[in-house]
Formats: sequence, C-alpha cells, structure tokens
Amino acid sequence: MDDSKNINALLMAIEEQLQWGESSQWSSYDFDKLTELIFERTKMPVSSNTLKRVWGRIKYESKPSAATLNTLSQFQGYADFREFVATRQARKAWGGKVIKKPSRIPWSVFRSRPTLVFVSGAVFMLILIVVLSNRSKTKKLNPDDFYFTSRAVTKGLPNTVIFEYRARNLPAGTKMEIQQSWDKRKRQTVSPKDSLATSIYYDPGYFMAKLVVQDQVVKEHGVLITSEGWKAKLERSEKTLYFNDSSITKLGKITIGQELLKRNGIDPDRTSFRTNFRYVNEFGDLRVNDLYLETRFRNIATNHQNICKKTSVTLLMEGEAIEIPLSKVGCVSELQLYHLDRSISGKNNDLSKFGVDIDEWTTLGCTFGNELLTVTINGAMVMELPMNGRINKMHGLSYRFEGMGEVKSLLLKNGKKIYYEWP
Repeated sequence: MDDSKNINALLMAIEEQLQWGESSQWSSYDFDKLTELIFERTKMPVSSNTLKRVWGRIKYESKPSAATLNTLSQFQGYADFREFVATRQARKAWGGKVIKKPSRIPWSVFRSRPTLVFVSGAVFMLILIVVLSNRSKTKKLNPDDFYFTSRAVTKGLPNTVIFEYRARNLPAGTKMEIQQSWDKRKRQTVSPKDSLATSIYYDPGYFMAKLVVQDQVVKEHGVLITSEGWKAKLERSEKTLYFNDSSITKLGKITIGQELLKRNGIDPDRTSFRTNFRYVNEFGDLRVNDLYLETRFRNIATNHQNICKKTSVTLLMEGEAIEIPLSKVGCVSELQLYHLDRSISGKNNDLSKFGVDIDEWTTLGCTFGNELLTVTINGAMVMELPMNGRINKMHGLSYRFEGMGEVKSLLLKNGKKIYYEWP
C-alpha cells in the first residue's frame, strides 16, 4: 500500500479520535493543544509546526519523518507506524473488520518451557521492585526543602522573568526543571547547584510557573505578565507579527487596519492568518464571584478559507481560563467551549445558540454570581455554567479571530465599581 495513503489514514484516525471537526479549520491553538496531548500520552515531543506540516497547513515537500509517524502511531495506541500499517492491511484483508492484535509472544512458548516462565516471573518481579522503589523515592520529596520565586524585569512585552530557586537534600544527578506555563514541552533544565534561571514571555497573561524535580512539581506560583494597554498578534504559518496599543486603537476600535496590513505585505483576501487581541492587567480585588463583563466585536474576514469565521473570547483568570466560542450558525458543530477544567464540544452538545451573524457587531455578556456564570449573546441567555466556589482574580481577556477581527468595546465591573471601560 502507498505510504501517502497510510499517512492519510493515520491522520484521519487521529481526527476521528479528537472530534475537533475538519482539520482544515483547526487553529494554531488546536495544534498547540494536540502537541500537549501527544506529549502526555507518548512522552515524545512533536512541535506545533511539525504537525502543521504533516496536516498540510504549512507547505513542505518532504514526507513526515519516521520518528514523527512513529509518535503519531503511538498516540493511536500502536507500537510504531509499521504496526499501524500492518493492522490496517489486516483490516482491509478481512473486509474492514477489526482484527485483534496478536500477542507478542504466544503462550504456547511458555507452556513448553517452564524455565522461561520462572525467568520471566523473576524479571517481572525485579522490574516491579525497581518501579516501586523509584515511586517511593519520588514521594519522599518534601516541598519545604525547596525555594522558588520570580520577578519580571520590566513592564509590557516582551518581558524576561528571573526565577530564583534553591534546593537542599538532593542527591547528585537529580533532574530539576522550570516550567514557565502550561506547556510541559517547554521545561527548562536547570542545575541544583545554581540558583537563578531566566525565561522570556512574548504574550501577556497569567501563567503558572513550576519547579519540577524528578518529574514531580514541588513548588509553583503565578506569573502575571500585563499587556500595558492593548496588544495584537497576527498569526501566520510563515511568521507571527506583533502590534502595540498605539497602532491598533487609532480608528476608535481595536483593529489591525488596512495600512498596517499593507505595510507588512499582507493581502487579507489572499493570505490565511488569525488575529489575536489581548488586554491583561492587575485589577486589584476584581474576582469572578462578583463580576460582570460586556464586550462588542465582529469577524470581518474576507478570505474564502475562513468561511466559518470562528471567533472566541477567553476570560483570563488567576490560574484558570474560560473560552467562549462563536461562529456562523452553520458551523457550530466545530465549536469547542472550555470552562475551567471541562471541555464542551459541539460534536455532542447543542451549541447552536453560539452561532451568530458574526459579520455584524456581536455583544457578549458574562455575569458571575450565585456560583453561576450566565452567558448572553446579543441580550439573549445562551448558557449557565457552575463556578463551584471559584473566587479567582480576573486579569483580562483574549480575542481570537479566524482572519481579521475588530473589538468595539469592553466593560469590566462588579457590584461596587467599574474597573475598566473601553473606549
């Protein structure tokens, strides 16, 4: 069987498992999320750009490497790509019926060789003892034996954060890492003998920095990187562009104007890209147990590749986030709502109320109170979600548009005062 057909079959199997909709409509966030899932399941890193090349979102003439195909196959539960192909061939030979993968070593071998049974049992017990021993060592790590803090060197973006750490009672050769956000693949190895490390942040937000020793998180704390006004990011396969407050607020709305696009050689009718606007700040005592926000925005994409005009607004909270998706009415099957630690997919939930005429100005309202989040769109209530006693601080919003988007207004307040209003 042709390799390209096998590769396509593998990609289709992954898409079917994820249930995220057509891969041609996946955003950069989706590919970032997939890299995280692959690493969690296989412990093998595959970059977001590699996945985009495999799925044909970035032009690349060569076929995927054997290492990439093996990792993707392992993500699907196979030993490697060769086993995936062999299983697929067997299924085709049996008319598409699922064939149970045979055991690696037939049991008859053990029946005919008692010594082999004894040796195998002894090896198994030895492995079990080693595993349990390693687990017990991991459990002995005491968070009180570690010190971990950080500070940003400036305000605004980009911003370097200096981490200070100390450890005691660690044996030689202990693995120690610093993880600056949710992405486990971006852990930075540090030496227990040192006490300082730095990382750079290009996007504003609230991040959980973690000190990881022998794959165990021993210390963690929040890192708030404020935007110092509005910030915009234009994401393309070739290059990501960043824009500051003064250049995107000139027209009485948050937008990357035609002049900026032209200056950077971008034709919105022919170029596929995504727009991201963020406002992140320290709002003092503004928390999600007493909060009302209202914002108006629209998606003005003209590129035919952005036919669904998927749009999302993410509430950036202390340690957690809530992402509310919108799109054209006919595309709600592909929407994915993220609520704290829960994901709600349009594949098996009715998200039809999140389908709107997104070309027109759309008003999104979120009211937090009585341990509930009430979401309204254009004045109509679309969903209520439990908050389960959350009192997290509110730190801002992130807007993501397929193609070009605009934000017209934003209001953040609680029962006592207005914390932010634009314009």
